[in-house]
Amino acid sequence: MGSHEQQFWSRSMIGGFNVGGRSTDADRNDGKTVGLAERFGKRRSASDVASHGGRLTGVYPETIEFHRIHLTGAGGHYLADCFVMAVLFNWVIVEFFLDGLLKHKGYATLAFGFLGSWMFFAFFAYLELFAPVDSPIYFDRRHRNIYKVLQSGGRRRGFFGPRKSRLVAYDWDLVDAEHQTTLQASTASARRLHHLVFLVRRSEDDPTIVDHIIFADVDFVPALWEYIRRYMEEGSAPLVEGELPPVSNMGAYVPWSDFGAVVPFLDQPARRWKEQPWKTLYRYIAMPVTVPLYMTWLFFNRLTVWTAQKVEWPPEIKRAIGRLINELDLRTDTHRSLRPGPPPEL
Repeated sequence: MGSHEQQFWSRSMIGGFNVGGRSTDADRNDGKTVGLAERFGKRRSASDVASHGGRLTGVYPETIEFHRIHLTGAGGHYLADCFVMAVLFNWVIVEFFLDGLLKHKGYATLAFGFLGSWMFFAFFAYLELFAPVDSPIYFDRRHRNIYKVLQSGGRRRGFFGPRKSRLVAYDWDLVDAEHQTTLQASTASARRLHHLVFLVRRSEDDPTIVDHIIFADVDFVPALWEYIRRYMEEGSAPLVEGELPPVSNMGAYVPWSDFGAVVPFLDQPARRWKEQPWKTLYRYIAMPVTVPLYMTWLFFNRLTVWTAQKVEWPPEIKRAIGRLINELDLRTDTHRSLRPGPPPEL
């Protein structure tokens, strides 16, 4: 989400996002095709449709939660992928190019080939290792605040050291919302990605941007913004009719829970053969590849967990957020403030 590092690139661009400078209409509406697409207003509707698009991860009495991704279930994927790609790339160099490069004294090319493939691995190690154990975003309409996890200070042991992680509060009235776009290009194609970006101003009188929150790669940005706007400004229900509150999976992790996907004989082999014989056969054939890949990810997943930094939760913020809403709360919600329509059936 762009909260790992708060260092600004030139022209106030971080990862392609324009999150620097001053948050005023005059400063932000620059007419660029890629970058700022629209600035939203809190008092005007941006869309007839309001939807969280499946991004809602928790509902509290007067707070909604996004971006709750616990490292024990999601960490280490990029790290494992880059490790595998670096190993494969180095093997290709040794197998097919090493002799030719040595013969023609291509030492610089050889060094770049070996070290360059590990640059992405080092980059994601920098991001994923010693990261916050969780990075939720909260929108608290009772106190009109946004809470986010912020890392501050230098790393204690240089490049891979830990940093201090804490939950901070920003005044909703000092936060502006924008629809921004970035380009994702490859040798074959290019496509525009859409993002909902929140910019935090320093104060009511000083529009200098001091922090940002990014909802990356959103299918329909106006609908997501309209959902948050209506919740914060108009007191709308966090859930739609028939929707159940998300179930928190904090602390729940079974490292072998999906091992049957790559080792079929460990997970109901007779049933797998009966229901999906060809797919099961393919999984057996692919085991020499899938099992090592899974074990590689599991190692790096554990590495991100072992180095993860505990987030400091100020007591006042914990009290402001309250407890997670569950299905039982919907049944006792006589004023239908949590979800319109009839209560869940028993």
